[in-house]
Amino acid sequence: MSSKDGPQITCIIRGGTVVNAEFSKIMDVFISNDIVVALSEPNVDPGLLQAVSCLEIDARGKMVLPGGVDPHCHVGFKSGVFSTLDDYREATTAAIFGGTTTIIDFAIPEGNETPLDAVKRQMERSGDSLCDSALHGCVISWDDSMADQIAEMVDLGVLTIKMFTTYRGESMADDDTILRVMRRLKDLGGMVVIHCESNHLIEEDQRKAEQLNQVSAKWHASTRSELAELSSVRGILDIADAIEAPIYFVHQSTKAAVHLVAEARERGVFSYSEAVLHHLVLDDRKYEEEQPERYVCCPPLRLRSTVDGLVETLLTGLISTLGSDHCCYNIEQKMRHNGDVRTMPNGLPGVETRLTVGLSIIVGQLGLPIERFVAISSTNPAKLHGLFPKKGAIIPGSDADIVIWDLDCSYTLDESDLHMATDYSPYHGMQLAARPIMTMLRGRVVVKDGELVDKKSYGSFVPGVKVDYSRFISGL
Repeated sequence: MSSKDGPQITCIIRGGTVVNAEFSKIMDVFISNDIVVALSEPNVDPGLLQAVSCLEIDARGKMVLPGGVDPHCHVGFKSGVFSTLDDYREATTAAIFGGTTTIIDFAIPEGNETPLDAVKRQMERSGDSLCDSALHGCVISWDDSMADQIAEMVDLGVLTIKMFTTYRGESMADDDTILRVMRRLKDLGGMVVIHCESNHLIEEDQRKAEQLNQVSAKWHASTRSELAELSSVRGILDIADAIEAPIYFVHQSTKAAVHLVAEARERGVFSYSEAVLHHLVLDDRKYEEEQPERYVCCPPLRLRSTVDGLVETLLTGLISTLGSDHCCYNIEQKMRHNGDVRTMPNGLPGVETRLTVGLSIIVGQLGLPIERFVAISSTNPAKLHGLFPKKGAIIPGSDADIVIWDLDCSYTLDESDLHMATDYSPYHGMQLAARPIMTMLRGRVVVKDGELVDKKSYGSFVPGVKVDYSRFISGL
């Protein structure tokens, strides 16, 4: 054992290509218990005290990435008469098998719950987790208690609040509520997260579809138009601009919508675009397949030309984050109202496949640099939601959430091999080239070679810290 002063090393990852948002380099990673304490050239002593018996992991020839941070997951989510099928144990098991070590869930009020009640409920449910989690709150309508509730949520580490401009009578917020929440969060150092689809345009699309007897899943794309998304984004940007508040748009599905956000950012609005995997790799031809219900999501899968435009915005750096929008319904739930998308559960399972499919397709086939992929899938979600530098990077002081990847394999994705609490995957049958071979949560090896090697619930709630969004005005 060295006599030099410094933390005791409990694990060294040797000789892999460490990939952060800023660089890729063959390095050794030194871990003390649950924290990364140093990076060095291979086999170079960084000057730290090392325990002779520490774990050494050979990562030569492999890629060493920070654990994924999924900014968009729905766990145990209720919508109408439907509930997604996973609890925190199941969702986080799937996440960690797929290389994600932190999920950001949504605390959406149920029944007569207040937004604060919903946050406390989801925080309590997150106790039995294999990976870490954070939360977005959700406000549906403003009342006299809301300002204090939002302040208490922020004190608990919930800095982002989601609102919807659609789903009338369920979770839709009016413009006055959006304005008030946006202003309150701005004062507290938080940010509104928003689902943008103009509800009146969707209702008009659906009235037309009903007249044509075209409300089944086959016609889903025509019941929620690109115009509905674009119109809503434009209106929300106007509010954010007027009161100088930060705004984060979930699951943007068109080039035009992303460009609106980027143009606002150039004007000085703290505005950010999230894309989700299925809008980047799937298109509306899936609605022509035998069971189009499997692909019903909101916004819907778009025309191939629209997908190509969205990919262009990703490759040119306009998209800040990549989420899964994980909603764990099964085929039976999807088929129960298969004649009418207005009553069918919307959403696709994807927390386990976000990184494997993304690395294989977006990096391997579309050519996005792997450093940029790490940025959108880990670093930027952590930065925008107040979790960085604890999460989202392999740097001294960060949590040792580390995934070792084989990016030179070849296999066919089979839904039966996955761990999500559903019986299908929208990516079934895809040829993939990326597979996580080891996943570490805070320095503990949890998954190795496709096997769960530590079943203890080490996952915990990670509170966000206040963010200075002016740091990101030029984008992320």
